[in-house]
Order: sequence, then structure tokens, then C-alpha cells
Amino acid sequence: MLGSSPDSLRVGLFSNIYRPIISGVVNSIDLLRKELLNQGHCPFVFAPRVPGYRDTHSGVWRFPSIHFRQVNYPLALPVWPPTHRAIAQSRLQVVHTHHPFWLGEVAWMWSRLRRIPLVYTFHTQYEQYCHYLKLPQAPLRALTRWSVQNFARRCDLMIAPSPTIREVMNEYGITTWTETLPNAIDLERFQAPRERISIRRQLGWPLDRPIALYAGRLGREKNISFLLEAFAHVPEACLAVVGDGPELPLLRAQAEGLGLGGRVFFAGGASYPAMPDFYGAADLFCIASTTEVKPLVVLEALASHLPVVAVAACGTADTLTHGQDGLLTPERLADFAGACNYLCRDDVERRRMAEAAGRTAEKYSIESYTRKLVDLYQEARRRVDLER
Repeated sequence: MLGSSPDSLRVGLFSNIYRPIISGVVNSIDLLRKELLNQGHCPFVFAPRVPGYRDTHSGVWRFPSIHFRQVNYPLALPVWPPTHRAIAQSRLQVVHTHHPFWLGEVAWMWSRLRRIPLVYTFHTQYEQYCHYLKLPQAPLRALTRWSVQNFARRCDLMIAPSPTIREVMNEYGITTWTETLPNAIDLERFQAPRERISIRRQLGWPLDRPIALYAGRLGREKNISFLLEAFAHVPEACLAVVGDGPELPLLRAQAEGLGLGGRVFFAGGASYPAMPDFYGAADLFCIASTTEVKPLVVLEALASHLPVVAVAACGTADTLTHGQDGLLTPERLADFAGACNYLCRDDVERRRMAEAAGRTAEKYSIESYTRKLVDLYQEARRRVDLER
């Protein structure tokens, strides 16, 4: 029976967002859930209910929710007896939360009630998202930082998805036991060869021009406006933008204003299973965000043999090697556009970096990640048991 082996674990994964929402955090949780099952463990997901959506796999328990229009996410109502009964009956041995707020507090409560480890993965630099709330920004940022610090003190183990975010955590003054464990992906899904020309025809993309791809949420913090401005100076290439979000109307208008209407394709949101085709149809990947922790889209692009042009920032600077599998630039239009032009014009160099990109991706296997994480779960259990 699943979860009955002496070495198996019953793990509660708590998150403020889950399917059908498309995001890097959701993809991380779903990949972890699947791989925990593959390795003989028993994961349970606890997340907000999304109206009109029914889960396609077992082991997911939902809290009622209200809609948070500013970011198009449901907001969980954490006091819901049926879901709390499900948590109690799950006989959890580890609680792993992916957010410090809302359901993170529910995770903390159950970890204390059951005297089991509370693990928190620091996925998000929340201070960078305060602009979604129409409140004075300076005190809101200070409150956000204090809230994360306060939650971190109550955790038994913190997971830093990248070395640079570990430095951010140190700046926060977080002293909780922390391990750096980079995010991971399903390599096989993205490494499989794709019929590039056929996919471009289906998407209506040109066959005779280099295409740069951006994939992700279309929010102000993603710096896509900068990306469009840069592409006004990359005349030989097209830019495909895959994703949805509150900035989409403004970005469409900006592209038209810059005269990019015929060279920028807004593909809208795409399901996770559809993403390999988008990567397979492109020639390079571009990301200008300075707020990422360890973006899965960069790992997916590398696994798809796409060289990456990125603003050198947390999450990209510790993933890419400049001149090897991509190009890192300052947040300056001339530098970023120059890097894109270089890769678009030099087919030999682009192919060389594409091969190196595939080799870089090999380090980010979800199978290896999950084995390391389970070892950390077990060590956290041992430490909590010693403290009893």
C-alpha cells in the first residue's frame, strides 16, 4: 500500500495557489507531488478551491476561497472543518509550505499540533509584489519583510531555491536551519525533439526569422515592458510572449506604439503540457525580470536547448554562465538588445550555446531534487524528535 513502507513519508504540501493556476510555484509543487509518489511516498496537497475546477488526481484537499482580483488568484478561507479533518486524518509526518502567509499559518498550526517538522521553500521575494496593494509602499514593504522573518523563525527547515536567494534570506536576518536546493524540472518533457517548422506553421510564426521566446506571468514585476523596448532595437528577430496577466493590455499597446505589431506575438496563456512546443519553435529565450528566485522557465529553456539572454539578477545569474549557455547583461536597453542581436545574427554561436544549455539543464533533474529533499525531511524529523 502507498506510504506503508518504513522508509516512505506522508507529506503535506500547503500552497496558496494550485491547479488550474499556471505559475512556476504551481509547477514546482505538482512536479514534487508526482515524484514523491514515484519514489514511494504519500503526498497530500492542501490549497484554495478554484471555482469551476475539479481536480484530476486524488490527494488534493481544498479550502473555500474568495477571488483576489488584483492578482487573479483565489484567497483561501482557512477555517473550514472538512479540510482540517482531512489534514488530521492524513497522519502527516512532514509539513511543507510554499508560502508563509494564509495557508502557511495553517501548515504551522498543524506542525505544532502534530509535533512534526515545518519546512518552508522561499519561492518568492514578496516585497517585489507590494505594488498590487494600493497602500503606502514603504510601510507595506517593511511589514511584508517582518512577516516573512517572523514566519521563518517558526520553521524547522528553510529551503533556498538558489544561492543568491540564500543571500537575500541572510539579509533578512533569517537564522533558521537553511539548505540551498535549486528548483528542478522534468527534463525528459523538454529534451524530446520537436518538429520546429511544423509547430511554427501551426502557431502562425514566421519560418525565416529568429524567434526569441518569453514565457511567464505578464505582471509589472516581470519587467516585460523593458523587454519590448529592447526588441525595438532587434530588427531582425521576432518576440513571442507566452503568458497572461494584468499587464497584457498595456503591453499590447506598448508593442503597437513601438512599431512592433508585426514582430511581437502575444500567444496568451498556455498549459504546462503545451509549453515544450513553444520552446521547440524558438531560437532563444529572453527574460528581463529582476525579482526571480530560480525561474523554472529558464531551466525549461535550457533543457530545450535554447540559449538564454537575461538581465543579471537573482535567479538568473546563478543559473547561467555568461558566454557559455547564454548571455547576462545589466538592466540597460543597449546591452540587452545587443546580446539578442548577437545571438540572432550568429547561427554558429547560437548553436554552440544551445548545446551548452542542454548540458547545464542536466543538473536540474526532479528525480535528484526529490531524493535530496526527502533526505532533508528525514533529518528535520530527527532534529524535531530530539527536541521533544
